[in-house]
Amino acid sequence: MQRGCSTMGALLGAPLFALLTLSMIALGLLDSDQAVAATIAALIFAALTLVLSIVAVRGIRQSRENATVDELSQEENRILRYAQHKEGRLTVEEAALGCHLSVDQAQELLDRLVMRGSADTWPSEAGSLVYVFRGLGDEQDKLSAEDPFLHLEP
Repeated sequence: MQRGCSTMGALLGAPLFALLTLSMIALGLLDSDQAVAATIAALIFAALTLVLSIVAVRGIRQSRENATVDELSQEENRILRYAQHKEGRLTVEEAALGCHLSVDQAQELLDRLVMRGSADTWPSEAGSLVYVFRGLGDEQDKLSAEDPFLHLEP
């Protein structure tokens, strides 16, 4: 947060300096020779400030997006680890309690994992929705995996 504030201060300070220089020119505080040089310098400075401001704002946005992605990845990994502990099957409430999330956060993360193909949803006999993570099943299931092309007939 502190880095963003100092960057925003720099972004505001540079245009203020350019405005001050242009104001001095407009008020006639500089003589004519100085005014031409100062005008050229102020225009170059303003252009550079604009370009650097755009680059800085894009960098800030990108770092915020990356931080959000990293945060989601960590929360998804927590849910996956907890699902592994629960033999690959979870309800929303179990995920919320086990991963210290709100029910809404757990629901959103579980649904995201379903959309990515990491899990399926199955209804239980009691009517609750169970998230099933196929890749987190028991070891016997993994040992029974075979190459699907071995059984193809020529």
